[in-house]
Amino acid sequence: MKKMLCLLLLMLGMSVTQAAPLKIASLHPLLSEMARTLGGEQVEVVNLFPQNGDLHAFTPTGRELAAAADARLLLACGKGVEPYLADLRDSVKATTQIIEVGAEVPDVRVPGTHHADPHWWNTPENMKRASRTLLKAMQQAAPEHAAFFATGQARYAADMEQLNRTARLKLSRIPQNARCLVTGHAAMCHFCKAYHFTPIAIQGVARESQGDPATLAALLAELRSRNARCIFTDVNSTPRALQAIADQLGIPTAPLVMDGIYPAAASYRELFLHNLNTICEHLGK
Repeated sequence: MKKMLCLLLLMLGMSVTQAAPLKIASLHPLLSEMARTLGGEQVEVVNLFPQNGDLHAFTPTGRELAAAADARLLLACGKGVEPYLADLRDSVKATTQIIEVGAEVPDVRVPGTHHADPHWWNTPENMKRASRTLLKAMQQAAPEHAAFFATGQARYAADMEQLNRTARLKLSRIPQNARCLVTGHAAMCHFCKAYHFTPIAIQGVARESQGDPATLAALLAELRSRNARCIFTDVNSTPRALQAIADQLGIPTAPLVMDGIYPAAASYRELFLHNLNTICEHLGK
């Protein structure tokens, strides 16, 4: 009887150990969603990014790092999005592995510069590629759930492929002379390369044009020659300089979710479809 009781307690202990989910902390809501989709009930995901935060101004505080304590994986976008990563490596436990989920996404250069656009998440194909990077890290951290994670990644990849097909179909209806995507800052280069648009980012030029009629005139001339139909701003702000340029051209402004931060969208699917439908509405006329 005593032996049976000990065996039962041992089995219960093993069950509790096996049931412990893989703890993952994330520095971006889209990465949090990706991890939950791949891991389901086998992961505990802690999103460190504050609601309504600014991607390019965010640095995790001590409170947020405390929430990531004991996480096996800490997910970052990579490609320079988080300039604080080097310092962060010294602040987390040795058992926490920092994964730059976008590291294997090919770079896309911002036209006229030597810089790569770090906003890699703006195409479903890139998200699918990144999910493979995350899958590998999750399987290494919790090999007992490798098959389960692979099933979740296959489901996620299929959803991204369906989004990509939808985008190609809808965007194919935009005429060639309207395939110029004018944005406030250079955040849609991955999107433009994938779907054959010409990206123009005017944020820096807009600042220079203030008080400089020659710069403004040159900008307006270029946008007219490009048949610009809309200036796409960040969903969280419409700088007055961009609105003034749009007014000069007699074209509207419209919001896109460029930094992947949009509390009104519950998922990447909603976020991407918002961008897709907004672009089609304003360039497809």
